[in-house]
Amino acid sequence: MIVKQREYPAQIRAGEALLERLPKRHPLYGQIAEDVKKWRAKYKREKRADRFLEILPSDQFHVYHALPIANTCLDGLILTRNLVLIIGYTHLSGVIFPDPAFSQLIQQKGGKEKGWPEPFARLQKQREILCTWARMRHLPELTLEYLLVLCHEEAELKMPVVNSADELKICPASQAVYKVIKMQDTYSQPVLDSKHFKKWHKHLLECHEKSGIFPWPVDQSEWYTGVGCPVCRRFEMDFNNGMWHCQVCGHTSKDAHRKAIEEFYLLFGQDAPDEALCSFLRVDAQTAAKIVREAAH
Repeated sequence: MIVKQREYPAQIRAGEALLERLPKRHPLYGQIAEDVKKWRAKYKREKRADRFLEILPSDQFHVYHALPIANTCLDGLILTRNLVLIIGYTHLSGVIFPDPAFSQLIQQKGGKEKGWPEPFARLQKQREILCTWARMRHLPELTLEYLLVLCHEEAELKMPVVNSADELKICPASQAVYKVIKMQDTYSQPVLDSKHFKKWHKHLLECHEKSGIFPWPVDQSEWYTGVGCPVCRRFEMDFNNGMWHCQVCGHTSKDAHRKAIEEFYLLFGQDAPDEALCSFLRVDAQTAAKIVREAAH
């Protein structure tokens, strides 16, 4: 059962909002556009890889995509009565060789070879974080395992002749279901009863991503404020008599502020002060309170 779908990341939406409000001549515009482009491609590959897990038996497996835990975000997590399995995606392309001796991947691409220890190290760290998180919530102990999944469509996995435990923890996205079921069979004895399974599930659902993800050093004075016109895209709309009026093209709208409010919280975070919202929308406090209440319904 897919319990939590992978949503369009707030980081990408924040980048898209910033690109609309930043002059194209800004020195960081190109970098931000490139970052957003790369993140979109990664999101698309991860959504494609997610679909392979949809055929897992719903009565045995609960799947949570893009699950934030403590100060990290798991690409995926699978909860069963037998174990918890962390799913990690790697976006490497080319020919990939597992190197268990040094807990890394060897990538061969364009006639070059490079070692990547990060994928396994990241999953091992996430396993420690999840273990601490579960212990703090007094959740029943479960075996915590991980599986590294190659989600790039141009990645080819080449396995050495000799297998090891670490090598069994990697696979292409198309083989993920087979690997998950095989790992589940390894721990065939159920540990959780119905009550404790629901307890794990409840705590996992309470995990929420922090807002206000903003990795670029752009000063707030450098972007356009105000409500954007949905027709001419200029930030020159005034609010009068319950309507937004564009001072450039003359377009009127009742709800043009909805997109601006969403962008504000993406860029500033949910805990931003009301004064910042007024400044961002270029309205007074009374008007800001009114349109925020309206947007909430």
